[in-house]
Amino acid sequence: MQGVGARAPRPTPYGAPVELYGRSIRVLLSGAEYSGGLAAVRALRSAGFEPWVADPVDGSYGALSRAAAGSVRVTDPRIDPLAFTEELVEAADRIGARVVLPGTEPALLALGEHRGLFPDDVAVGAPPPELTIAATDKQSLAQRAADAGFAVPPTELITLDDLRGGRTDQPYPVVVKPVRSELADASGLQRYEVVRARDPRELAAALEVLPGKAALVQPYLIGPIRTVNGVAWDGEVVASVHKLAERTWPLDCGVVCYARTVPIEPDVDRAARALLGDLGWSGLFNLQMISTPDGHHVIDLNPRVYHSLALAVDAGANLPAIWTALLLGERPPFSGYRVGVRFRSEEDVMALWGTFRAGRRAAALRGLVPHRGTSHAVLSLRDPAPTLNVLRRAVRVARRRGSPRG
Repeated sequence: MQGVGARAPRPTPYGAPVELYGRSIRVLLSGAEYSGGLAAVRALRSAGFEPWVADPVDGSYGALSRAAAGSVRVTDPRIDPLAFTEELVEAADRIGARVVLPGTEPALLALGEHRGLFPDDVAVGAPPPELTIAATDKQSLAQRAADAGFAVPPTELITLDDLRGGRTDQPYPVVVKPVRSELADASGLQRYEVVRARDPRELAAALEVLPGKAALVQPYLIGPIRTVNGVAWDGEVVASVHKLAERTWPLDCGVVCYARTVPIEPDVDRAARALLGDLGWSGLFNLQMISTPDGHHVIDLNPRVYHSLALAVDAGANLPAIWTALLLGERPPFSGYRVGVRFRSEEDVMALWGTFRAGRRAAALRGLVPHRGTSHAVLSLRDPAPTLNVLRRAVRVARRRGSPRG
């Protein structure tokens, strides 16, 4: 494991470093190779904590960020959960971290299973593994969501043999979901994304690549994507932020790349609180639904750091700081968030190009209009290194695509 030299805690525009027993609080966070993890690092620094990054890769967003005090190299929790945890235990002791936060589902599972390796004075943001398993089970989510008061798309577990034997009658197009986002194969956990299938041939191709050649299949619903994001503690939602997505990438079945905060819809918020209460969840969450005339249909729950986390933070709800404070035994006040704050990820360029090519040119051109105060997944003038890394990657991809092939 390699350590990078620490930078001294510094005051921020949001206040002085948080101190406990006469010293600033160091937080060790995994998952900062993703934009959501970068948002968490920046959010913790803005609240006065001293974030450190635990990386399974070189040159992650978080490690490059000026908000990080330093970084340590660790094993990928997908490959070796025990080694990952042991290295975090050693790193937390060496740098004096008071809190360890998992930023991905594999990290949640690893730390939940092996949290007993940490000393009692280190707070670990991972519930027991059975809670994470329940929260990431997409099949049981449908029933839990229905019990909480949400609408749920008709959901069927289909195997490749079922499809070939004609034992399914789902109308096309359909959405094909792995039973969990992270599934085990011979090399460890692998992440599988949700895809759209327009016909039996595409459904068969989607099933073929999944472990067990099985997936959850739902009708492809058309409607705006609404999410409830927040922090829960022992099943109680401590803070919630509602957002409405305007674009995703890929367009037909992808990650939110343009969104804005919207007022809390009481019925939706009550149902979300009931769902998180049923799970007994503690930590961050991102609950996704598609709104149709028939209701708000729950389509996914991410019980972790999520892609558009920067939007909640920039709207005034510093969810990572609230989570950290709860782990330290504090109950921070939450006074709500600003409505109308916008979010744009770097993938939105592709979404706009796809919208333009699909014939909706006026909508694509309107999407190019900048809005003051827009939150970004990576871009930050105060913290430019992660953005420069995105640009370098884009240049490398463009050169590979443009190089002659012999």
